[in-house]
Amino acid sequence: MITRLPFPPSPLTVWAVEDTRAQICWGDLPAGPVTVRSEASATTHDHAGGPGSIVIDELPAGRISTVEMTWAGGSQRLEVGTLTPPPGELLAQVATVSDLHLGAKGWGVFHTMTPGRAGLSLSEETPMLTASAAISEAVDWGAEHLVIKGDAAHHRLPEHFDLVGQLVDRFPDLPMLLLPGNHDVDNKSTLPLPETVGDRQLAYTTGIDTATVKGLQVVAANVAVEGRGDGSVDAIRQPLLDLVRESDRPILLTTHQQFQKYSFITHWPPGVKAPGSNDMLADLGRAQPNLLLTSGHTHRNRVHRRHGVTHTEVASTRDWPGVWAGYKIYEGGMMQTVRRIADPEAMQWFEYSKNAVGGLWQRWAPGRLADRCLTVRWK
Repeated sequence: MITRLPFPPSPLTVWAVEDTRAQICWGDLPAGPVTVRSEASATTHDHAGGPGSIVIDELPAGRISTVEMTWAGGSQRLEVGTLTPPPGELLAQVATVSDLHLGAKGWGVFHTMTPGRAGLSLSEETPMLTASAAISEAVDWGAEHLVIKGDAAHHRLPEHFDLVGQLVDRFPDLPMLLLPGNHDVDNKSTLPLPETVGDRQLAYTTGIDTATVKGLQVVAANVAVEGRGDGSVDAIRQPLLDLVRESDRPILLTTHQQFQKYSFITHWPPGVKAPGSNDMLADLGRAQPNLLLTSGHTHRNRVHRRHGVTHTEVASTRDWPGVWAGYKIYEGGMMQTVRRIADPEAMQWFEYSKNAVGGLWQRWAPGRLADRCLTVRWK
């Protein structure tokens, strides 16, 4: 059953692009077939009505193409500008998710937004539903490795860490790294962060952990500080720089908190503050020119380029717009694409949760297409 929400639906949008693929999303279309056609291909989706998503393939790389979407009673033309891939062979694909907030019950400024208040009857709690769907879709996309970039648990409570274990156990064959965020180490209890979660005994990274895929070293660096919302690089600065400097391959560096440009807060929540953040970026840029840094924490999508380092913020799985990030590693660079979670139940929740902060969240969190989807070429 599709619940019609008493808010204006999200517009039809080209949400994500890669070199030959694009994801198109909408807030409300009638039930029936939805078809998107390009010069080279056509894709049809049997839509149940309401919010949805469709992916079209076989687009020309690095070009602006016109595609036409048709549905019961309507049609629209859209311009799609694909990314130009880095040079060389595609070597590997990696994904990240962040800010899962497993155990959370509400959303919004006063945490009063719930599926029940929206009239939604979902198959399981929204944090688990959305996080599980995100990881499943990333695997279907081709992810060979996953990094959970913090705030997997909503609070430092045993029952919330149990949920993190249940989630990672749903994907026993998917290699993972797990970072704590400020919510994983908050003041809701005095219990220590668990060493591992789930039957698979996935370890929380309390310092620095790494994984190697073809053509890339994936680095998880813990910048969370117990009992605080902001982050710090002090405890990991030198070992991280040593690791990055000595790596024989490019780096995908993952953290929870973002690296602020200033010592004062320009937007909430606070991250790693200057001057430590800028000093760290400058040192990273000198130590390894072939590096992309990606964080979570802010529940929004943005890209920054400072001190020779490309730094992306990627939004949450739990709330609007509800995303995961994919990284395609080539011989000559890396491509980031941020996809919206396409599970139909999850999309109904996202269409409601976009109305947080008096509706401002719908405009603040997504960022521009260029904030979400980009290419970094190795130097």
